Amino acid sequence: MFKKSIVISGFIFFILSVLPVSANQAEVWSRLYRRSSSLEQKEMVLENIVKMNDRALEPVLMEALEEMNNNQEKFRGDRVLMMKWVDMTNMIVQALGELKTRDAEDLVWFVVTHPADSSILKANALMALGNMRAKTYAPEIATMLRNLNFNTQQDNRTNAEIEAYACVAALQKMRDPVGFEPVFYAASGWYSKRTKNLALASLSQISMDPTEPVMEILKDADFPTKRIALSVQKESAAPEENKSKVAVLALDEGLKYSTTDKKQQDDMSKLRIDAIKTLIQANAKDNAAVPLLKTAIDRSKDPNETIYAYYALGVIATDEAVAVLSEKLTWYNTRQADGIAASQEQLGYIKQIINSIGMSGNSRGMGALTEVQFSNYTPAINRLAKQAMEKLN
Repeated sequence: MFKKSIVISGFIFFILSVLPVSANQAEVWSRLYRRSSSLEQKEMVLENIVKMNDRALEPVLMEALEEMNNNQEKFRGDRVLMMKWVDMTNMIVQALGELKTRDAEDLVWFVVTHPADSSILKANALMALGNMRAKTYAPEIATMLRNLNFNTQQDNRTNAEIEAYACVAALQKMRDPVGFEPVFYAASGWYSKRTKNLALASLSQISMDPTEPVMEILKDADFPTKRIALSVQKESAAPEENKSKVAVLALDEGLKYSTTDKKQQDDMSKLRIDAIKTLIQANAKDNAAVPLLKTAIDRSKDPNETIYAYYALGVIATDEAVAVLSEKLTWYNTRQADGIAASQEQLGYIKQIINSIGMSGNSRGMGALTEVQFSNYTPAINRLAKQAMEKLN
């Protein structure tokens, strides 16, 4: 083997010595590659080219990859030659990716679709396309990842995950919205933590405002997945009005179904609470949320959900939102005046309603707050109502 390396090195030295000194570097290495008569010689030439990391040598690398692609079938019957083909193709693909050679995208895509049963080669070709930002192939890579996400009965799960990881990495670099949905599902898929973490971290890079794909996911996914989608939107760089828009949809999704299954009931309640918190964080002013919040209050069996809903109505602060708060407070006022004392839990609701009306600054709530003073509440509740009245316009 040592003797063979000396012979090949001598061959390279000889070729370089007979080429004109003024020859363009790319032409020198291109001629050198063409004059190599064996795979071993070609491999050594390529190793030297790759080490240079020089964009001037892109044409040589592309020429070499085209030759590899054309010769794949010729080597398929010989296991040793096929392994050599895979190694050399891998080296070329990675080099073109590092150089971000967009002109090579079609040649690299051929490797993705003809990887000679090598998941590593396929993965490196996918990541090379990502480095090139070859967005032409983003839809195909998105489809590939989608198929991997939902085909959990893989013959070889290790190889499938290698390819999935590469798809995620490529789509992250391409930053094409078409990649958002499959990358999102990869983040909650059957993969290892490494792949799922990369997918989750990639979402913000693929789309700064993922409103449209998140809304599609909210309509179709199960409740735990809907919560993840809402969280992605909440943490994104989307405008506040878009976060509010998605939160309204999520709240609606959490209300539109009824079930006797305890786990699903819990999942739906958690989705509603997350949606209400998102409305609060986004400082929502969307009247579309008001009837949904009222329904959530009427149906809720979770005190936290009820408190958050009352708080959100105060944040929205429109006439419609304050009308709901006033209606609820008037109901409690009437009961209290009739001698039906509020429970500790209900007192918590009453305090939040009063604070929410005050927070709204909307004078439409003045009537209900005034009634508090004449409804047999404790002095503490009366003081709270007076403080809220002082905040109204």
